Amino acid sequence: MTATKPTTAKRFSNVNTFEKWANRQESGYEFANKRIIEKSMIKNYELLIIFWLNEIFAGTSASKGKGKLISEVGVKLPKGNFRIPDLAFFTSQQIESAAHGQYPVPGLAIEFLSDSEGFADVENKINDYFESGVQVVWYINPLNESIYCYRSAKQIEYLHGDDLCSASPLMPDFEFMVKDIFKKTIN
Repeated sequence: MTATKPTTAKRFSNVNTFEKWANRQESGYEFANKRIIEKSMIKNYELLIIFWLNEIFAGTSASKGKGKLISEVGVKLPKGNFRIPDLAFFTSQQIESAAHGQYPVPGLAIEFLSDSEGFADVENKINDYFESGVQVVWYINPLNESIYCYRSAKQIEYLHGDDLCSASPLMPDFEFMVKDIFKKTIN
């Protein structure tokens, strides 16, 4: 079966109808405020950042408790929107509940700043996450080697270089200097 190409005029009355359609598509799509938003996939140069995040995360108590950072998982949010964080933290209980048809909301959502996103898009996504129970959101800008760390929709820190990025209060031991996730080699 060939996936249908979305049109900007395509509208859905609810997230369940959208989800059925999205599952048949070849690309990722988010659904917010009854609008379809094309989701670009993770870029090759972002893989090294994800590698370093996972290396740092491996030393946390959340990792030892079988929690995982997982890429590109569709999250049905309580207010009826559907988002796909580039990377998100799920507990082992949340992962198991998802395997049984539930839609857990991650405690940490990590996004890479995309050329296709405008300020309003980022703001809407941040609001969606916090209204749904996400506790920490990181917006990573690979080009500037910086991170916008949100602990609420109103509490934002701009971090760069030697600045310490932390997933507190969710995971206080998941912290690192920003420059450490932008290393160009694994060795």
